[in-house]
Amino acid sequence: MIHERYAIYYAPRFDSKLGQFGNAWFGFNPVSHEDIPRPNVEGMNAQEIENITQGSGRYSFHGTLRSPFKLRKNRNLDSLDKSLKSFVTKVRPIICGPLSIRSIGRFLALVPDDPESQVPDLAEQCMRALDNFRLAPDKQELDRRRQTGLTTIQEQLLLRWGYPFVMEEFRFHLTLSDKLEGMDLIKYQAILEKHCEGLCNEPFVIDEIALFGDPGQGGKFEEISRYKLSAIS
Repeated sequence: MIHERYAIYYAPRFDSKLGQFGNAWFGFNPVSHEDIPRPNVEGMNAQEIENITQGSGRYSFHGTLRSPFKLRKNRNLDSLDKSLKSFVTKVRPIICGPLSIRSIGRFLALVPDDPESQVPDLAEQCMRALDNFRLAPDKQELDRRRQTGLTTIQEQLLLRWGYPFVMEEFRFHLTLSDKLEGMDLIKYQAILEKHCEGLCNEPFVIDEIALFGDPGQGGKFEEISRYKLSAIS
């Protein structure tokens, strides 16, 4: 299948505890590309979950390492796959502190305790290694990014890397909601903290990365391939 864009994610395996929660939360199995039932969450119903994940759910459950990009005309999926297979042989698995539910601006996310910035380092390596696959954004996309109001540094990053929230502006997170109003943010954070307690008491491990694709026409991002981080030292 041809995809409009590609992204490099941390995405837990579907059958893991984190994967079972996150994919059900968004109501989508990115492996089979099928809708699945929303989870039973005390204090919320399925319609409420759907209402606060309308936009974020399109990207499936994930933590971004390389934001979505279009392939350059002289690149293809096979060459991207080959480069990813080579890349992961040079990268070691990462072990961080546990996840916690946090508000980032006006949305909610699961964020690991990562005082040594291991995940941002991985994201930067990924960005640099695969940048020659990325088609530079056109004026329309650049203007769309600028509508949020970028700092000088973010503007420079946008022009260099095609996305403003990379390198020193990068903050790893597994998004759980669209933007929420103040009281909803407080309400749903409390609900999710209680519901996700069992997911937030173990070390957070990244030992694989995943290639996802955008099917276009508003479809949800789909898992294409997984790659095990296999560097020994």
